[in-house]
Amino acid sequence: MKKLTTPCEDAFREVVPVLRIAIAKRLIERGIPVVKASKEVGISATTYEKQIKNKKEEVKKVISDEEINDMIESLVGRILSGQTVESTSFCILCSKSRRLFNLPPCPNL
Repeated sequence: MKKLTTPCEDAFREVVPVLRIAIAKRLIERGIPVVKASKEVGISATTYEKQIKNKKEEVKKVISDEEINDMIESLVGRILSGQTVESTSFCILCSKSRRLFNLPPCPNL
């Protein structure tokens, strides 16, 4: 019997960690220290260091997608300028990214 999961649970397990790593990576590339960049996206520096290696291909896939990369860059710009990042912005990014992980689109967006 297959375990019942919601679309958001699937995305939280497969998509969100990769997006967090990709956003932290972009922040670090702009000179933000690893500890601060990791904290900004809600993970530890240790998790970032482990996952940047373990999820290298997934991060590359996300960043290689022009639309997703533009959305990540927009979020990074907001973070760097001290603006609030609304949860709906991240939800939209996650929803758009789901296709890269062979998940159905978010039913709520």
